[in-house]
Amino acid sequence: MLQYIINTSAIWLLGLVVFDLFLRREANHGYNRFYLMAILFAGILIPLWSWDNDSVIYATDVSRPIAEQSAIARETIVALSENSILGWEQWLMIIYITGVAVVSIYLLRDLLNIVRLYRNGVHSKDGTWTIIETGKPQSPFSAFRFVFISSKHSYTEEELQMILAHEEQHGHLLHFVDVLLIRLINMLFWFNPVIYILERRLLMVHEYQADAAVSTTPSAYGQFLVEQSILGSAPVLAHSFTRSPLKKRILMLTRKTTTLAKSKQLLLLPVLAIAILSFTKNAFTWEEPQRDGNKVTYKGNTIVFSEASAPDTVMVQDPRTDEIRMVISRIDPKPLTLNGEDIFIDDQHDLTETEDVKSKLNDKINNILSDVSQNGEIPTGSYNYYINHLIVDKNGNIVYMEPFKKVLIPINVYDINGKDITPQPLTDELNTRITNAIIKELETSKVTTLTINNVTRVYCFDLKGDFTAQ
Repeated sequence: MLQYIINTSAIWLLGLVVFDLFLRREANHGYNRFYLMAILFAGILIPLWSWDNDSVIYATDVSRPIAEQSAIARETIVALSENSILGWEQWLMIIYITGVAVVSIYLLRDLLNIVRLYRNGVHSKDGTWTIIETGKPQSPFSAFRFVFISSKHSYTEEELQMILAHEEQHGHLLHFVDVLLIRLINMLFWFNPVIYILERRLLMVHEYQADAAVSTTPSAYGQFLVEQSILGSAPVLAHSFTRSPLKKRILMLTRKTTTLAKSKQLLLLPVLAIAILSFTKNAFTWEEPQRDGNKVTYKGNTIVFSEASAPDTVMVQDPRTDEIRMVISRIDPKPLTLNGEDIFIDDQHDLTETEDVKSKLNDKINNILSDVSQNGEIPTGSYNYYINHLIVDKNGNIVYMEPFKKVLIPINVYDINGKDITPQPLTDELNTRITNAIIKELETSKVTTLTINNVTRVYCFDLKGDFTAQ
């Protein structure tokens, strides 16, 4: 989530800098509006897009010996703790939701204010538009298909026509759609200062477009804007007649679009290209879990692990030569909690519900390996694969896993004469590609939830199997 926020902010900031340097002072208002809306949505969508075929990978720090990998089978259960302490992630979520609620309340207040003015005002028609006379000393503004003014008697006929031409232009160009969208984005990204700057730029462009529809001379129109600016402000969901810097609006009335200004429209292409190359979900590098001691943060989830045991020595007998050799091993950390909730571990207890899950996931992995094997890329022979710590949340989503750096490992095979006919290990490139395909498949799989004592639990299991390439 943090990476998404950073990428979104970077795209918005990049687009804003380009706009302020090259486009802001140009009179090509239609394009500027399109540009700002494109940057807003690019910032939201591009960080979610993965143009890389590889899925997210997490490789364990050290490839373990096969004997140790094959021996991963532990049979106890982690008791569920009824009390959980809120971590910093939960506090941040509480703060975020509180901010969304506060912004929503302000927007709702403004919406109710518009509704109140509509109900209490005097209505009259002007073509397809409805004029609402509020009787209050405030600057004219429009919302949806309504123009709100204090009173028709407060203006001369010429002034009233200027107001209607300006406000009705907002409606013809559907500016209220932009406003609703940016208010929603503002509500979700209330903590991001860049969104407020982009909002001001967009509303300024709206006013430039509406000003261009007024046929009065710039000097007379500018004088009228100044007179109206001393009145009360409009709701944030509306387009105010005097919003945006008046001096810039008056100067923009006399500015013409040049050939150079039109050529600047092409700047959107490199901005989007940079955003796609630099800020997509998996742009250049894989997303990896963030480690802090025995705590791992991955895709918005926090997993707490137990401490690893000290290295120990184990005597292992070679089945072919009967030679006894010493192997250094250790008990790896086990996942204890997911976002403060205890994890029920399959190999610490006989969780029979996970057997069907394992079988289905093994079938998916074998299908992937079969597809690769049909291309002749996997040498003939038998292989083992191991994926540890597949953690399943209460919704049946696999939210974390630990594949080995080389997920597909050749099985030692000897012919009748004792000759080693074990297939050669796969290349790093092929093993990585296979691992990525497996992880991508597992991360998008929906599996069975675990229910103990009528309560849905978070659980974890290891996945291992074998595959024979013909």
